[in-house]
Amino acid sequence: PNFCLRSADAFDAFSTTLTRALEPLRIDEGELGIQLVFFHPNYEFRDGADRMQASDSDGQERDDAAAGNYARRSPHPMVNILRTPQVRAAQRVIPTGAVYLQNQRTLGEVGTERLQHMLESADWEELQGYKVDRRQ
Repeated sequence: PNFCLRSADAFDAFSTTLTRALEPLRIDEGELGIQLVFFHPNYEFRDGADRMQASDSDGQERDDAAAGNYARRSPHPMVNILRTPQVRAAQRVIPTGAVYLQNQRTLGEVGTERLQHMLESADWEELQGYKVDRRQ
């Protein structure tokens, strides 16, 4: 669990190397296809600078953009293996972009300080009662 724990950049390099090595195998295709999703305690979306400029409909700067990074954070670096057919079935119901925005909005409501505390303590009880509104 401590592999690249202190370096998100090193973990990103690992994830890129692993993904590129697997691309020729086309592991994401077919009924048994898989996709890899990487999580790290300090994960930041590659478009993080753009996200930090995000604002809501009335123009107020929001914490949502920074909080959105917590959708891909975990107490330890890890690789989540998803089955491609299940991912595609979910995308037919809710477009991926909508999921990201809805998650970002909900995590913004929680706030980065509370999210960081929960991440460090690996205790998510404070999230009880929060629900992502998938209708928006």
